[in-house]
Amino acid sequence: MSIRRAFVLLSALMLSVVPAAAAEMGLRGWGLRAGLASDPDQLLLGAHWDMGDIAPQLRMVPNVQLGIGDDATVLEGTLPVHYVFGKVDAGFAPYVGAGLAVAWIDVDHDDNGNGNDDFFDDDEDSDVELGAKVLGGLEWGMKSGNKFFVELNLGIGDLHDFQAVAGWTF
Repeated sequence: MSIRRAFVLLSALMLSVVPAAAAEMGLRGWGLRAGLASDPDQLLLGAHWDMGDIAPQLRMVPNVQLGIGDDATVLEGTLPVHYVFGKVDAGFAPYVGAGLAVAWIDVDHDDNGNGNDDFFDDDEDSDVELGAKVLGGLEWGMKSGNKFFVELNLGIGDLHDFQAVAGWTF
């Protein structure tokens, strides 16, 4: 899949998910996230944006992550929607969600042509993949007004199979 096609698909999803009349939309905060992923086994570093509620208890939190390790580099953008059970201001709130993800995957080959080829059936070194994620997590409201969260993601398609991430929203 080309980068252009993946961008068009993600843009179309964003426009179909976000209603124009959503009064609760707007940047409520941003933050940093870090974690671990499997297949490929990687360290994840990234950022996220709390874009507010698109409907009661439905929140949009897009993110970008860089995965490094296991002879591959993955740059991934995800557009998830979270269903939040309760209010974070009351202490902590569990959430579940799903979303689309676009990932650029670059495999590092050594001089013998060896590398992590789990993603590719041919001899390409990099590719753009579109997939989906299902997720769940817990979010805690801090006295300062910031929020801390832990989250588990399951990838569908040629993405990381599993991610465990923690983050802080300012």
